[in-house]
Amino acid sequence: MLKKEEIKKLIEVARQARENAFVHRSEHKIGAAVLTEDGEYFGGCNTESVISGLGVCAEVSAMDHAVVHGKYRFRALLVMDEKKTYPCGACLQYLSLFEQVSGKDVYVVVADVSGKTSVKKLSKLLPHRYKTESGLEEIRKY
Repeated sequence: MLKKEEIKKLIEVARQARENAFVHRSEHKIGAAVLTEDGEYFGGCNTESVISGLGVCAEVSAMDHAVVHGKYRFRALLVMDEKKTYPCGACLQYLSLFEQVSGKDVYVVVADVSGKTSVKKLSKLLPHRYKTESGLEEIRKY
C-alpha cells in the first residue's frame, strides 16, 4: 500500500512537472510522477507536437525520466490534471513493461489539481495487458 507521504510527494513532483508542459495545441497540461522501488521520484509532463502523433504523454515522460537515471522498478505512477484522468491504454501498456521488470503490480494514482486522488493497481486498470514471454529474463536483469 502507498503511504500518504508518498502520495503527497508524488503530487508535488507531478505538479512541478506539469508547470513545464508544452501544450500549444490543447492547453491541457498534464503532470506525472513515478516512485521507484528504492524511493526515488521522477516527474514528467506532456509535450505536444505540431505533427500529430509525435507528442509525448506525461506518464511516458516520467517513466523515461526514471530510465535516464537508471531506474526501472516502479512502485507507483501518479497522473495530475484539472480532473482525475486515468492514463491512456498505451501509457498503461508501457507501464506494464516496467511491472515485468520487478514482477510486482504497480499502483496508479490519479489526482486533480486540488490534490484529490484515486488509487488503483495496474492489474485492475489493464487486466489483459500484453506480457512478454521471450526476453523476460533479460528484462528482469534491470
